[in-house]
Amino acid sequence: MKKIYSFLTILFLVLVFAGCVTKKYTRPELNSQAGKYRNIEVDTSNFSTINWRDFFADPYLIALIDTALKNNFDIKKAESQIRSAQEYLKRSKAMFAPSIGVNLGMGIAGVNVDGTLKSAGILSLQANTLIQTPSVAATWEIDIWGKLASAKRSAKAQLEQSQAYYQAMQTQLIAAIASAYYALISYDNQLQIYEASAKTRKESIEVLKALKEAAKTNEISVNQVSAQYFYTLAAIPQVKINIQTTENQLAILIGKPPMEILRSKILASQFGEVDFLQTGIPAQLLANRPDLVAAEKMLIAVHEQWNYARAAMYPSLVISGNVGFDAHNFANWFSFPQSFVGNLVAGLTAPIFAQRQLKTQRNVAAENKLQAIYNFEYTMLNAQREVSNAFIIYQLSKNSIENQILQVEQLQHAIEGSMELLKNGKASYLDLLVAEDNALNSAIGLVQYYLQNTYSKIELYRALGGGWK
Repeated sequence: MKKIYSFLTILFLVLVFAGCVTKKYTRPELNSQAGKYRNIEVDTSNFSTINWRDFFADPYLIALIDTALKNNFDIKKAESQIRSAQEYLKRSKAMFAPSIGVNLGMGIAGVNVDGTLKSAGILSLQANTLIQTPSVAATWEIDIWGKLASAKRSAKAQLEQSQAYYQAMQTQLIAAIASAYYALISYDNQLQIYEASAKTRKESIEVLKALKEAAKTNEISVNQVSAQYFYTLAAIPQVKINIQTTENQLAILIGKPPMEILRSKILASQFGEVDFLQTGIPAQLLANRPDLVAAEKMLIAVHEQWNYARAAMYPSLVISGNVGFDAHNFANWFSFPQSFVGNLVAGLTAPIFAQRQLKTQRNVAAENKLQAIYNFEYTMLNAQREVSNAFIIYQLSKNSIENQILQVEQLQHAIEGSMELLKNGKASYLDLLVAEDNALNSAIGLVQYYLQNTYSKIELYRALGGGWK
């Protein structure tokens, strides 16, 4: 009875001490979680929870995104990483079970005349015989320090990190496709503006030619307006280059060869509006942004690897056993119980001198954990920066759009007024030339402001963690 009590006491002390070896993960204190975004009012809700199909209502864009989520090569690689992580998790779970193997041993042994094994001495060839020993061996490590449990938690965290990385890839892919899609529409708008400007300038050339014949202007005016007309024509192929290269970029994103991309025929003003915008508080990023989730899961994984490295420095309790038959020939293999053998051993294996491998492993794991903490905090700060930048651009670009619209309207009036004055001989061709140049540049600038505003809307949606749910 005293031996049992002693054993239970030792076992209790081991279990108590085992709790001091591995440490439970706790999220590090991050100053960047508190407060609010710069220049953004704190709200309790978040528009990143809106499904991307509702956020991007354009059917052509939705079709592109659906295709990309199936065919994009980065998405496929991320899915492969998830499957690999699942295999590692299965392996870590299997480490709790005994390791079982089958062995068929053969050897030469000396035997006496009566068939018993010789215990010592040099064996004569005539006395040697073949021994065949089929057996089953099992080894089972008892996880007294939580080493195997840490390995399992690390593998689980790495699987979750792979899943979060996949979600982050999805948000980035959706944002990239939407940005390229609206850039295409923007180029379509620019092409329309250049073509309309070329038509207007061609009409101006005809007016100036008529005025020249009436001796109300000279050849220089015709040349100047003609030069601007050809300048406009030269810009059209450049816009078409942007269109086709952007189509090729979109084709790669959806996993297709270069091709024409179907898209809506809408004006720039129709894709620049936002009817809802609720940004939420910075702490919500930890739940919504998959890259932050991935960064924390990696931190958990390296924390558990640190636990594993600490536990590896303590003795391992291993139970091993072996059962089988020991016979001189095949005919005697299964003679029971004469040839049956077996053993069961339980022991502690303690590392004493391992060429500093275990200590180095523990110290490196501690440094990896510190690096993961830095990466987690940086990812959080960078997320807040992205949200703040996107919101600032979104808000201020709306002011630019409002003023640019007024400028376009005024310059259009200036073109019409200059043309009337020129026909009546009350203005020079330079007034018309300047008015047309300014109107063209202003119209192109308005399209670019709309695109900038749309980019910021897409980026804000992505930066807040939208697009993966």
